[in-house]
Amino acid sequence: NAEKAQAETVTPETVVEAVRQHSRLYTAEATSRKTMTYTSQNKLSLSALGIDKTLDLPLGKTEARIPVTVTYKAYIDLGRVDGRNVRADGETIRIILPDPVIVETACTVDHENESQKKQLLGKGLTYEQYQEMVRQAKERAWTELPDSAQQAVIETAKVSATEILIPQLRALGFSKIEIAYRDDFSLRQLVRRKE
Repeated sequence: NAEKAQAETVTPETVVEAVRQHSRLYTAEATSRKTMTYTSQNKLSLSALGIDKTLDLPLGKTEARIPVTVTYKAYIDLGRVDGRNVRADGETIRIILPDPVIVETACTVDHENESQKKQLLGKGLTYEQYQEMVRQAKERAWTELPDSAQQAVIETAKVSATEILIPQLRALGFSKIEIAYRDDFSLRQLVRRKE
């Protein structure tokens, strides 16, 4: 059988080289939305007869609302596959792929629905306060991204990797192909990166 003979001449290094051609394999995305609210009261500090007093200024309230959408994608870094991940025996091959990684690919502020209401004597948000609110929204959006959404993008990454690699491995002569992942991987170990 020509395929069997071809598979027997393929080395793990050849397989690694073929797999690594794909580098990072990005897949489906998940989105998470978070709206941050900010309220402050402009205050007036007084000092008289050694007594310090702080008074809320009438008409000194500021309220801000900033809706943020964060987009994530999962990928499997096929460039990290090496000879230790490949077991080939005749027409049979087993590859253990690296853990999926989830990446924050975009963060957008919904400017149409953001608002800032400032009473007459209220202080507006500073640039730094605004940026801090967006940063907090991103962090909370990630924290609140349900496990089911994370699991969905990871599973899609796994399926995509399998769909790309199986035809390539068949072309190398393998007929029994197993694409596997670390058995003890869990969402708690999921690496999150910002690109």
